[in-house]
Amino acid sequence: MSEIKLVVCDLDGTLLNDEKMITPYTVSVMKKVREMGIAVCLASGRDEQMMSIYEKQLGGCEYMLSDNGALVRSGKRVICCNFLAEEDTASLLAYLNEQQMTFMMYSAEQMYFSEGSEKLKKRIRDYEALSQKAGCPVKLKVREFLRSGSVLGYKTAAKIVAYEENETAMEAYISFVDSLANVHHEPTGYGLLGAFQSQVSKKTALETIMQEMKIGKENVCVFGDYENDLSMFACADYRICMENGVKALKDAASSVTFSNNDDGVARYLEKELGIVTKQRLYEL
Repeated sequence: MSEIKLVVCDLDGTLLNDEKMITPYTVSVMKKVREMGIAVCLASGRDEQMMSIYEKQLGGCEYMLSDNGALVRSGKRVICCNFLAEEDTASLLAYLNEQQMTFMMYSAEQMYFSEGSEKLKKRIRDYEALSQKAGCPVKLKVREFLRSGSVLGYKTAAKIVAYEENETAMEAYISFVDSLANVHHEPTGYGLLGAFQSQVSKKTALETIMQEMKIGKENVCVFGDYENDLSMFACADYRICMENGVKALKDAASSVTFSNNDDGVARYLEKELGIVTKQRLYEL
């Protein structure tokens, strides 16, 4: 794997264990990867704010691909961004408010959660508590979105996520999103549906990074576990699915590694790149 120049890691279900943490062992391996001159990209459906503690845990990374690819950043430099059009954002917010659906909107400035949602308030508190536990405390920039508030004026919405376990209500929402020509949707978990600008995908974002680095598929190693990672596999010769990954991703993978709870990313890289760390935990 001496030709590898970029390692791309999804977060949830991939680099993170089920406690939403990166183990010290995985941190040590990822630092060795960077010391070898290989760039690391964290790629997630999460917002940048909710990725920041993991970047800090790793001691930094070369690229941050957030909101399923709506925003790509290298350090403080924005490489590309594809926000929802203001009128599409307004249409989505109006529908979600009228139907009394629970949602979060992620913009370049801050996050918004639907009025009165105790589930989302708890999610925010839990994340801030997790950041404390990880030793990288974060105070999220977040506001409650009032049902009576205006849906106009939001120009930098990267994604809007609907939380709905009622299948009939979700199917109706999907039909509405499909009626918007410049918006597409992707599932981001059970009962979760993300709405994005039509050009947004992890694949197009990763292609932008590859163009900047002047590298090809033979130089890229991608790790993932869920359907929204599938598009990135088209960009890489090294397509690594976690043991806990979905069948569609395993079918498209060049290799399947150990699960996210067994440091699958680190174990694969340690073996294939010949890395030896002081915190080595496994016989490979």
